[in-house]
Amino acid sequence: MDIRSLEELREADERTQRFAPLGLATGRMLRPEDAAVFQQEVISHADLVPAVAESTRGTFERLRSLYAYGVLSYEVFTAVDDLAQLVLEQALRERFVEMGTLVDVTTWGTIPWELPTSPMPS
Repeated sequence: MDIRSLEELREADERTQRFAPLGLATGRMLRPEDAAVFQQEVISHADLVPAVAESTRGTFERLRSLYAYGVLSYEVFTAVDDLAQLVLEQALRERFVEMGTLVDVTTWGTIPWELPTSPMPS
């Protein structure tokens, strides 16, 4: 790992500066300030429906905040994308427990189930 100075860590990643409102800009770059605003505006439109559990919502908001740091390091976008899959799993897990229903993805039907009320037999 290369050790970078604080000043270097604060520099916008040139790859991110090429993403503009009309798509990939090959002939120019956004100013770092504009790239920061643009990326935050992009992610600000990703909202959750009210039915999403608070713990999932908190995880989602942390990822949404982290996304903005992609302006400084393009690899952050990849990390956010990878972690977004875990947020989806968390949302499904919480919904599964809340609804007490399994989803059969082969038919998109539901299979009722109940949480055990007593400890598992040993």
